[in-house]
Amino acid sequence: MIAGIVDALRSPPHQVGIFLMSSGITFLCVFILFILTYAVLIRFFTTTVALPAYCDGTYAQSNIPPKLEYPLSNNEKGILINADERVAVAAKIDYDQADHAITLFIINKATGEMLADFYIPQDNIAVAMDSSTVYPISDGLGLLVDKFTGEREDTFLTMDAYGRNDLDYFETSGIISSWHRNGSVKSLPHLSFNGIVRGCYISADTHAVIKL
Repeated sequence: MIAGIVDALRSPPHQVGIFLMSSGITFLCVFILFILTYAVLIRFFTTTVALPAYCDGTYAQSNIPPKLEYPLSNNEKGILINADERVAVAAKIDYDQADHAITLFIINKATGEMLADFYIPQDNIAVAMDSSTVYPISDGLGLLVDKFTGEREDTFLTMDAYGRNDLDYFETSGIISSWHRNGSVKSLPHLSFNGIVRGCYISADTHAVIKL
């Protein structure tokens, strides 16, 4: 609008046309810069880990390392994917199904309460978290979950370029920007992702790939 008004004042005989053209060109340039910043350039800030040949989609329940075991209800053991001082995110794998579906649990560590659970039809899950949000992503599709309540966050726009992890690598970092209906914004946060893909656990911190 400012660009249109300035140009219109400099050309009094054609103010309306000049205003619309100048405003439109400026808006288009800003929109292109927005897409480049939030959807294209962020791809240059991701890191990946190559998946070894032993990540072949097979599992053995006895292979879960003790440091990755996490107790679930009914005396079941889950696989700890990500955690901080408040919240743990653990997965239960269907070992009998060919696609090895995953049930993902978000757990309050202090009380043991299951804040949320999500069903994922195949073993392709990446999880990051920040001070307020858990970011589970499966096969390129993700959610923003409030880590205090387990509810999905009320956003009207999210933008990321995190990959699908369906080739021979796993992305251990990504950027997910979000605009919430309450007016809050998370602009270009750099997130670290741990995950499970094709029978392996991948650590963002060490880039270790552990056969499950």
